[in-house]
Amino acid sequence: MEPQSQELLNQLATDFFSNNYDYLWLKTMLNKARTGTAPNATLITGSSHALNGIQESQWEDAINCSMHSQDIYYDFLCAKEALRDGRKFSKCFIVMGYYIAFQDLSRSKISRETMISRVYYPIFQDARHWKDCQPIDLWADVGTVPTPIREMCEQAASQKLLEWGTYYSPIRPRGSYFNLNGRKWSDLKEEERYSLGKVRAESHNKAFQYQNSFLENKEIFRDFMRFLSLNQVLPVVVITPFTQAYNQFVLKEMKEAVLELVDSVPETVHFIDFNESDLFNASDFMDTDHLNEKGAEKVSAVLTEMFGT
Repeated sequence: MEPQSQELLNQLATDFFSNNYDYLWLKTMLNKARTGTAPNATLITGSSHALNGIQESQWEDAINCSMHSQDIYYDFLCAKEALRDGRKFSKCFIVMGYYIAFQDLSRSKISRETMISRVYYPIFQDARHWKDCQPIDLWADVGTVPTPIREMCEQAASQKLLEWGTYYSPIRPRGSYFNLNGRKWSDLKEEERYSLGKVRAESHNKAFQYQNSFLENKEIFRDFMRFLSLNQVLPVVVITPFTQAYNQFVLKEMKEAVLELVDSVPETVHFIDFNESDLFNASDFMDTDHLNEKGAEKVSAVLTEMFGT
């Protein structure tokens, strides 16, 4: 290939990777889940709390099929896809925040456009309650590209993600939900932390009004747990730790709802809420409710100690 053509191809691949990082991550992890052969693999589903709170390298074979704002419905779809071709997993961590019990991405206008149209629908062709979802061309942002070139670029991006082995990377570094002006969470004054914690928790508390979504999620969760049980996969629901600045403003009804979710199924489901632990301090957090790498290492060490590698 001529140097100029190679340079153009590299730029196309870079642009597509940057514009569709989340789609490529989830698709790559699902492909890895289906095609792996390890008999004692660990499956991880969940939201950004799983992307931030899990350090996959602490397991012998851990596949993290999580995504930002991922709800229980798409957790279940990920698990079904991962086990579709008979792949064996010994356990599945379902990592969430309290508000996830009330979440339905397909009823959120923002999530429809940012997550369903660009990540979940291209992978699953399933938009749940969003009846008007139309397929989009993920290459539209970089212009007309022949199919063979598209496939080459996708393969190159997937290979790079497999090499990195975890969601955060040189082109997608960890970052706070808030603009902290270059400071770490532990650098903030206590009053500033609590102000941000209140804002974040109250935004999540608004989900409590979606009681119909909670009832639907209970049904989905029951089907999810039955599916894992039939496939001899141990289900473990994990609530990652949040800062005290966040926790003190969370509605207690939100926490109770997660327990109701877990208690509603006849199967054995292990439940761990790290917010009942005193292992974590400000230096473990990226922001109000997301862990940094040090915090993720702590969570993962506890989970491997409890459930094995």
